[in-house]
Amino acid sequence: MKLRAVATIALAASLAVGLSGCNFFSPQRTLEKYDPSDGVGANLGDIEIRNALLVTDGGGEGERGTLVVSITNLTDQATQLRIEYPSFASDAVNGKVSFQLGVPAKSITTTSAGDSGQIVLEDIDAPAGSLFRVYMQAGDAPGTEVRVPVLDGSTFNEYATLAPSPSPTPTPTPTPTLTPTPIPTTTAGTEPEGTVTNG
Repeated sequence: MKLRAVATIALAASLAVGLSGCNFFSPQRTLEKYDPSDGVGANLGDIEIRNALLVTDGGGEGERGTLVVSITNLTDQATQLRIEYPSFASDAVNGKVSFQLGVPAKSITTTSAGDSGQIVLEDIDAPAGSLFRVYMQAGDAPGTEVRVPVLDGSTFNEYATLAPSPSPTPTPTPTPTLTPTPIPTTTAGTEPEGTVTNG
């Protein structure tokens, strides 16, 4: 009986040692950082780019797209994130357009749909299913080129609300029609109605 108890304890101890040894040889996958959604990420010093993706407005042409991204500023100072992308717009410099995005200190800034937070990239070549090159740089940290996945908002229902708002159609301003006002005519010896004479 004692032998069986000793054997059971020895077996339990060997199993405990063997199973706990897995952590020494195999890294824990739950500690690895990864992008949990369809977007991609990058680190720019203390600025973290997470889940960056481009949502087009459908039709397969990909000439407009909403840049959806979360930007985390780990510092106690506000910074500017420079974003540059290829474009065939008439005002593009060397085929590229760039702009600055303010990121407050110790914050997470997320761009999405809506007039205030939406960033629409115009005049681009980004068909759905492709990777669109976006260059990002913040502060003194070296910049990096992020290959952002392009998704079609009309194909994926979960991204339908993130597609760029339709471009406003210019409404022609009507030319005002001038209506001439007739000059009152007077007959000799009469005064126009409503005229006051001094007498």
